[in-house]
Amino acid sequence: MKLIAAKITGQPRNVNTKHGERSVIDARAANGENLTIWRPANDPEVMRLANGERVQLAIDSKGKVSLVETAFDRAKEATNQPMGFKVEPTEPLPENSRSAEIAEYIGKLGKLYSHCYKTASQELDRTPLATPEVKDVATTLFIQTVRHFGL
Repeated sequence: MKLIAAKITGQPRNVNTKHGERSVIDARAANGENLTIWRPANDPEVMRLANGERVQLAIDSKGKVSLVETAFDRAKEATNQPMGFKVEPTEPLPENSRSAEIAEYIGKLGKLYSHCYKTASQELDRTPLATPEVKDVATTLFIQTVRHFGL
């Protein structure tokens, strides 16, 4: 799986396919490659995207394109509050550099882990578990989330 930065080109639209109605939006990768993101009909994650918006995409070994932010957006909406911490590089990085892409991805994973830890702490606060066990539960939640959403 590879992660790429891309920019949305156009507006989301619904199309009829042989598999039923689907939401579609087009994006252009930093290398100039045109990509298409297919989602279920009227998917709010696709429908909220605007022309010119920057997104992170993942392309799997079969060429399927998916939004990386999906899991983070859902987690943030579920808590209805800002998640975790903000990662700022110590040196300014060029916008299209691999380093900037990696730093942004690590920042998002950090926010996801922070959310998993907060959730585990809140859910387990009435149990006799010590901090190391809560950390273990948070790590399990994090790993399962990354696996489930293919991050």
